[in-house]
Amino acid sequence: MARVVFFGSPDFALPTLRALIDAGEPPVLVVTQPNRPAGRGRAATPTAVRRAAGELDLPVEIVSSFREGGGDFLAELEADFFVVAAFGLIFPRRILSLPRSGCVNVHASLLPAWRGASPVNAAIAAGDRWTGVTTMLMASELDAGPILLQRAIPIDPMETAGTLSNRLAELGGELLVDTLHGIEDGGLTGTPQPETGVTFAPRLRKEDGRVPWERDAIAVHDHIRGMHPWPGSFTYCRKRYVKIHRSRPLDLVERGDPPGRVIGVDERGVAVACGRGAVLLEKLQCEGRRSLEASEFLRGFEMCAGERLGGEG
Repeated sequence: MARVVFFGSPDFALPTLRALIDAGEPPVLVVTQPNRPAGRGRAATPTAVRRAAGELDLPVEIVSSFREGGGDFLAELEADFFVVAAFGLIFPRRILSLPRSGCVNVHASLLPAWRGASPVNAAIAAGDRWTGVTTMLMASELDAGPILLQRAIPIDPMETAGTLSNRLAELGGELLVDTLHGIEDGGLTGTPQPETGVTFAPRLRKEDGRVPWERDAIAVHDHIRGMHPWPGSFTYCRKRYVKIHRSRPLDLVERGDPPGRVIGVDERGVAVACGRGAVLLEKLQCEGRRSLEASEFLRGFEMCAGERLGGEG
C-alpha cells in the first residue's frame, strides 16, 4: 500500500478523498487550508475536507502558506505520493520534490485547456460542448505538468457550473485511483502537454458575474449558467441588484433593441434583448431575498417591457 498525503479544501476534493479510502489507499495525512468566513454571519468555518477528515478519523494538518518553511513537516512523512485536488496553493519546488513517485493533481478540465482556478466556470461560459478531468504530474508552472490520464464528458446546454463540478468531482476520484494504480504497476508515465490549445481560467471575482448583455443570446445564457452558483450572475434594474439563477436562450433574431432591454414579461419569465437575439430569465433573486421562479418573483418585483437592465447600482 502506497503512502499517500492528500491535499484538498472544497467540496470538489471530497470524492477523490473517498475514492482513495474505498480503494484501500487511505491517506497517512490530510492537508487543508485554514478556516474561512462563510455564511451570512461570516463565521469562521472549516473547509469541507477538514470536516470530512474529522468524520473519517483521519489526521489533519492546516497549511496557509508554503513560504518561510511552511510545510517543511511533510519531509518527515516519507510519502510515495502527494495527491492534490483543489487545494488552493501553488506548490514550490522543494515541496514538489518530496514524494518518491511524484505529486499527482486532479484538474477539472481537458488540459491544456483551462489551466487555473476556475476551469469548470470557464468551460461553460465559453460555450464548450465537452470537458473532462485530467490527472497530471505537478510542475512548478501552474497546471502545466505532464498528463497522466484524461476522461471526457459532454456538457449539457442547460447545466450550471455547480452541477457540472459535481459530476467532474466524482469522475476525478475514479480517475485518480486508476492513475495511482497505473503508476504503481509501472506502466503509466506522463505525457508533456501540447504547446497549442492552452487557455487560462483565473480565479473569479464577484464582479465577473455581471451579465454581458452586449453578447449574443447563447453567450449570455452560457455566462449565466457558468457563473452559477459562484460568483453568481447579476444585473441591475432601476439601480436595484438582481441575481439571475436560470435562463434560456429564446432566439438569435436581430431586433434592433439595445442590449439589456426588457422586451416581454409573462408567467414564463422575463425576455431580455441581447447583442443579438434574446434570453428568457426564469429564476431570479432580489438582494436580501431568496431565489424565486420568475412568476413568483414578478409578484413582488415589477419589471416592464421597455425598461433597461444593466448599468450600476
